[in-house]
Order: sequence, then structure tokens, then C-alpha cells
Amino acid sequence: MATARLSPTANLLRKSRLFALPSALPLPQQDATSKTVFESDTATLPHPTRASIVTPASSLARGDWGLKRPLPAKSTSEKSSRPVVRLNVLDTFEHVTDFESAADHTVTLEKFQELHMPMSLPSKVNYATSMVPRHQSPFESVVDNTDTSKGLQEPGAKQFRHSGPWLAGQTEAEFNAYLNKVRARKPELLQKLREHFIAKRTAERRKQAQDNGEDLEALGPLNVTEEEFQRYIKTLRADPFSLGPVVFELLDLPSPPAVPSDRIGHKYYQSPGTKLSSAEYAVSGPPKTHPSAGLSYTRSHALIYNHPKFGPQAHLRPVQARILRPKGRFKGKTSKAIAGVGGIAVEDLNAMTFIEQGSPAGLAYFDASIPGGAKYWVTPIRASVDSDGRIGLASYRASATAKAPYGIEEYQKPTLTSISPVTRGEQRVVPRLDKLANLPYARRGQDMSASEQPDKGREDVARNLLRTLSSI
Repeated sequence: MATARLSPTANLLRKSRLFALPSALPLPQQDATSKTVFESDTATLPHPTRASIVTPASSLARGDWGLKRPLPAKSTSEKSSRPVVRLNVLDTFEHVTDFESAADHTVTLEKFQELHMPMSLPSKVNYATSMVPRHQSPFESVVDNTDTSKGLQEPGAKQFRHSGPWLAGQTEAEFNAYLNKVRARKPELLQKLREHFIAKRTAERRKQAQDNGEDLEALGPLNVTEEEFQRYIKTLRADPFSLGPVVFELLDLPSPPAVPSDRIGHKYYQSPGTKLSSAEYAVSGPPKTHPSAGLSYTRSHALIYNHPKFGPQAHLRPVQARILRPKGRFKGKTSKAIAGVGGIAVEDLNAMTFIEQGSPAGLAYFDASIPGGAKYWVTPIRASVDSDGRIGLASYRASATAKAPYGIEEYQKPTLTSISPVTRGEQRVVPRLDKLANLPYARRGQDMSASEQPDKGREDVARNLLRTLSSI
């Protein structure tokens, strides 16, 4: 039986990964400001906007990435041992595929997953006390809901997404456009308001009958006239405190931030209690993605590392953090130190504003004399994703108990009284390579004569010299 021949377009749809790529996300928007904004076009974005593409080693040797044309090896396999690319434009007018490396976000994801941190709902971490906010997983059925989830029917259920927009984050043009959509839905909203009024009157009637000791089953359906409904609408318009919760419920709007203190004495449209899964979302807005952002699907901190020599440990292995900016004054303001943990910039909130005793070297001020740059050891305690899609990582400085099983020590800057490790060596004299004669050595402060020293050839002397220089 002859097989049907596929057209070139059908063959492309079946074998090419081009049509499997999701559409690109919009770039992160900056806050509107009249000040000059200094930013880099090549800086790593807070979150990825395009999908990363990898290819097997057999296809990589041919430059085959499943796209319209092969990608050059000079920019992929010869530049990195594990090339990962993201596609900007498939085919330009010049018949060129525009792509770039996607290792910035993929490597950050790998580093973060090595921390074994479960994702939590956003919450403020108070570093002034030893109290750590309670971990609450975004995958729990009570909080992992949207406006269409069936879990909202459960008592005390929360949601991270509403069908309506967050009014506090809209511009004037966006708000006017949303008002036009609401005006077009006026008949539908009036019908919902009528149902809300009937449910409210029915609840009041049942409450009054229960207080009077009447039979609740004998109560018939409640009929509301048009005059009563119009009177109810006028009452809501005259009382903003009562109209606010009704509007938020009808339009399914997220909770706004708290009312400013200077507006408490005036009339305002009061919002109901927040239904968002985290109280931080009411301040900065609902999340644009799932609260976990797909970074980790672990629900609990209940992980114990079993050390092969010392047994179960209360803390995971500390992570080395690189100091990106020491604390001090930045742009005219006192700023905290910023460190990099697993490819994520983290504020070192442990650093006080005054001079600390025993703080890591390079944290209070920039020190170029530290070999390899200033670093110190930390213990990550909490990870979350804010409303803008940025990873928020909280960490404490690693304690001596957490570092002891691994033999980790902080870098100690040499002082005037410290002795260099080079001076603690055995050799006190630099050997000469132009002679094969025995050279005197001093061990542990005692001089040894040439007759006591074994004969060494030119290669042994050179090897000893290289060993001495490498220890400096």
C-alpha cells in the first residue's frame, strides 16, 4: 500500500520545532518617570521572554537546530561546551537567522535548583529578629486558584488571579479604556447586582426569622420590585463605603493597596478583605505568572542532608555568595550590600548601618586586595517571585555550626601580626640552577650542612623551586 506523500508545508509542520515555540513575552516595563534612566541594552532581563532551544550532540555537529537553516558552529559549539540559544528572528530580509545565547537564564535556573529551595508566597522577612516567616507553598489547594477554579467554593479559599485588572497599576488611558468595557456590560452588571440584592435581602429575612423562632422552610421566595431595586441603587451611590465592596465583587477586581493616612478622614470607596493568596500582592499587584514561576515544584522545607561522616545536618551545605556592591552611599542614599547567590542578586540585610565586628572581608568597603574578589558563605532560607517576575531570595550568614562539617572557613584578611604561609615552609634559600652542588637548607629553625643534605640534580632543584613559587 502506497503511503500518501506529504507536501513541503506539512513536512515542515511535522518535523520542525519552529511551530512548537511559544510566542515571546513582552519586555518588562519600566515605571513612568521624568528622570534620566540609565540602562544597558545587553543586560540580563529579570525574567526570560523567549524559549531556550537545545539540540542533541549528533545534530549539533551538523549545526542542525531544527530551524530553517543551520546555525554557525563559531557562535554555538565552538563558543560553549553546552550551547543554548534563543531565537529573535527566524528569517530576516537578508536571509539571516537572528539568534543569541540563552545561557544567562538557563544557567541561573540550574544554579537555583541546586539550592533545593521550595518556592514560597511573597512575605516580608524581618532580619531584626530571629523569626522567619512561615513557609506557605503556592501549590496548596487553598491558595492555588484563579477566577475559574472550583476550589474557590471552599471556605477560606484564596486566589492569585482575578478576571478584572488591578486598578492601582493602570494609567489614565488604560483606566478609561476599561471604563468603556464596563459601560458596554451595563445590562449584565445590573442583572448581577439584582441577584446580589436578592441574596442579601434573603439572608436578612432568614436571619430575622431565625431570631423570631419561625420555621425557615416555610419561607417562600423573595420578590423584589423594580422600585425597591432602584432605591437600593440610590443608597449605594450615596454611600461610597457600601458601594466599594459591591463594585469589587461584581467586577472581580483584585484588592488595592491600603488607603493613605491623609485620606482616612475623607470619603472613599472601601475595598473588601483581600482574596489574594498573599498580602504582598495587594501592595504591588497580582503576579503576572504562577507564584512559583515554574522554578521549583517542591512543597516543603522538610529536607535533611545526611553527611557521610557526621550524619544528618540541620542545615544544608552553605552557599558561597559574591559581594557585588559593598554597603555605603549609592546615589546619595545609604544602601545595603548586594551579593550574588546562585546567579541572583540579593540584598544583604544582615549588614547593619554601623561598623560590624567580625563581618566578612569586603562587605563594608571595596577591597581589591582580596584574592578572587570578596565572598562569604550564606544559608538560603526563603525564595519567592514578586509581582514583576523577579526572584526574591532571602538568606542568613552561614553559622559556624553549618560550616563545620564541610571544613569551610571565611577568608581572613592578613594583619600586621599575621604570618604568611610562605614563611612557614621548609626552604629558606632560593636555589641556584647554574650549579649542581648541594645547597644548604634550614628545617624548623635548624641549619643543615651540605654534607647532611642529599644530592639533588638540576631537575630536582627546578621542581623544588616551582613548588615554592606556586605556594606564594
